[in-house]
Amino acid sequence: MTTKIAAQIHLWPWSLGIPDETVNLSTGNAIFPFYGSPVISVSTSASLYLPRRHEKFIALGPSFEMVAGGHQLYEMPHGCISSRNYTKQEASNEINVVSKNNREMIQLLPQGAKKRYLKTGGDPSKKEETELARLILAWSQMFDDMLEESKKVRNDQRLSWQAIEEKLKEISEERTEPRKALIVDIAERLHERLSLVVQAARKILLRERRLLAAGRVVETDSTCLRWLVRQPGESIAEKAAVNNQRLLGVFREESFNTLENMVLKDFIWRCSHEGRRYLNMEIGNRTQFINSRRAQLVRAYRHLCSELYQVPHFMHVGVPPTPIRPNYVLQNDYRYKEVWRQYLRLLRREDEEDCLWDWQSRTWADVSRLLVSAALYRLSQTPCDALNTKVEFQQLLSSDVHFLTEQKLGCRTASGSEPGPFLINRCGVKLEKGYILEIVHPDMADKHSGTKQLGRLGGHLYLVLTPLSGGSKLIIVVWSVHTASTMEHPGWYKISKSAGRALTHHMLTLHEMREPNPPILRGFVLASDLESICADIYPGGDDGLDIVKIAADQRCWEDAIEGGIALVLEEILKKAI
Repeated sequence: MTTKIAAQIHLWPWSLGIPDETVNLSTGNAIFPFYGSPVISVSTSASLYLPRRHEKFIALGPSFEMVAGGHQLYEMPHGCISSRNYTKQEASNEINVVSKNNREMIQLLPQGAKKRYLKTGGDPSKKEETELARLILAWSQMFDDMLEESKKVRNDQRLSWQAIEEKLKEISEERTEPRKALIVDIAERLHERLSLVVQAARKILLRERRLLAAGRVVETDSTCLRWLVRQPGESIAEKAAVNNQRLLGVFREESFNTLENMVLKDFIWRCSHEGRRYLNMEIGNRTQFINSRRAQLVRAYRHLCSELYQVPHFMHVGVPPTPIRPNYVLQNDYRYKEVWRQYLRLLRREDEEDCLWDWQSRTWADVSRLLVSAALYRLSQTPCDALNTKVEFQQLLSSDVHFLTEQKLGCRTASGSEPGPFLINRCGVKLEKGYILEIVHPDMADKHSGTKQLGRLGGHLYLVLTPLSGGSKLIIVVWSVHTASTMEHPGWYKISKSAGRALTHHMLTLHEMREPNPPILRGFVLASDLESICADIYPGGDDGLDIVKIAADQRCWEDAIEGGIALVLEEILKKAI
């Protein structure tokens, strides 16, 4: 069936208007090579939805005008969308394109996207996750740790860029340890106290009426007395003889089958499962990690959970109802309060795993923005004499990173969290020859005079330099491509040339629009890589853009800031100012 809503898939975020990197969605099926970060352009009168969870796509940058009217770019989910139906094909890549009068279902058939599991079919609990899937969870855990740190420091969701610097350095020093996961944090918090909670588990006395041996009746009520009156016989002994020497009495029995203990038992089981998963995924047969602190901690905690799950008073405790409505004990009792908090973290992580996988390219874009911002902040804290390029950075206003409590289609930081603005200049040059550098998030690009016309570029971050002496703005476009998520992509040289060609095309388009005083465009690309352990720079030359290849493992990001992003930024600014 032919769609009535015009839409196009672009292989790279910068590929709008490049015919050989664009696929028209003129039919219900779209086959295209998947390189990690494709985008889709569609009319502003239409919206995109992922029907599996009815998630509405989030726009990338401001809208822009084309011959057919206003259009908008959207980031797309991963090439293999997660599925809970493990008996069928893992990927079911359907999106809905919805406008006022039409609704079309498009089946996406990307070629070359990496899978989530090493095996297909069978019991999902026995599936082994790929290295990529483990990395996505590690990214999310890193953001969770930063969010927890922000709550400790300021009791809100903000963390200073100085604290971000320290956190990234701390993570880089953990290379001798396996990656941190939620179960590691839970084990650190509860290993000492969980057994005490189980031993002191809250119990209640259940009151019920039973036929008891006549000599064991110690309590009765009006109902028991009415029953006794109705029994044949004149004496108590005669009445008991009718029922094999038994009388109806009140019986009180201890029970641990309460909501808080249901949650506690389920929490222990989930911890044991997560511990096994962590040991299999992160430790495995890696000899360098087998005796690491985290491996020993999780191994001991999992063993503890396995023992506690078998305690006698848990044998008759049921499973918690769905949904769980916490009672007073779960929310306020000192024994259960922390268990309930960590239990919610486990449940939320399980619910988010599918979404994190689907929108991993947006998470990588979030990471890229964090690293570029951290590199600029670091340059502003470095004395001018220590910079080889002799470019001086001065931060004019301080800012904090605002973390989101829950991911927003993969993103964990709020727009507007970027540092700056900065005053930059060559060392020793008069102030009036300097530039004001502003970092503009694509979600805020439509509100900035220098970027509101750049929606067609598909940039994930814009560095806007405004000369104090007047003249055209210089805008450095930062593109983030999640090349770690594809089986095969064009070589770095071809990617560099593609981005350079696209930037030239977009500059010509801006001139054709006859915009007064159009900006000068520069740019570079941040590409993720699964195999690298350090950052590499691929110079773009005359007609290409520089590519910074960054290891996907967050323990290597400190090196990416110092040995990759900062160097490229200094080189671009050296040529520009």
